[in-house]
Amino acid sequence: MTRLSVIIFCTNEVSEVAAIPKGTRNKIVQVLKRNQGLSSTEIGEQLGLHKVTVRQHLDVLENNGYVDYTKERGRRGRPRNVYHLTEKAINQLFPRNYPGFAVSLLDAVAATDGEKKVHSLLRQQMEQRAANYFQGQKYDSLGEKVEALADFFNREGHMVEVEETRSAFVFREYHCALINIAEKYGQLCQIELSFFQNILGLPIQRECHIASGDSLCSYHIPKMNIIN
Repeated sequence: MTRLSVIIFCTNEVSEVAAIPKGTRNKIVQVLKRNQGLSSTEIGEQLGLHKVTVRQHLDVLENNGYVDYTKERGRRGRPRNVYHLTEKAINQLFPRNYPGFAVSLLDAVAATDGEKKVHSLLRQQMEQRAANYFQGQKYDSLGEKVEALADFFNREGHMVEVEETRSAFVFREYHCALINIAEKYGQLCQIELSFFQNILGLPIQRECHIASGDSLCSYHIPKMNIIN
């Protein structure tokens, strides 16, 4: 039994909020969120800290990609460093409620136009996202198709691993980026299964299912009569 080299963890990085202690660095992040563009002295004045202490914490935040700075020349003396939060910090350190909003939106569609409309919207969304990735691509083997699927679903945040056996590929998703939707609208999972079958041109069997209580989603992809 051999394992393919397609263990590619999702490109949407796992949130690093835990890297910001509930202390000085966390407070600095909060200050910069409210006041983008402050010097270490100005941050220190707001927090009652010496600018040297603030700079030490800013260095750590900068090394983690959460803070950046620009040089700003004043009327006198040398240019000062003016700090601001990076896009990474905004995206990862502050809460967002996209899943809750998406479910509420689908609830509204279901109430207005029925479950069939929800199914149609979910299918169209998956097809559109897939088209943006697979359009114009050509694959010479089933293995290449499976690897491309793994890359696509990793980009979507599903933490995929593929294992190859003599007779099949086993496609495992250790995370469901759409679990909030899948738990309420199970047709999403059926759409995913149909998507697999359409891309690969083979009958696919789902063996594990996160939305049903399993720890992962797993698909058995037979090699049929393919000889490597």
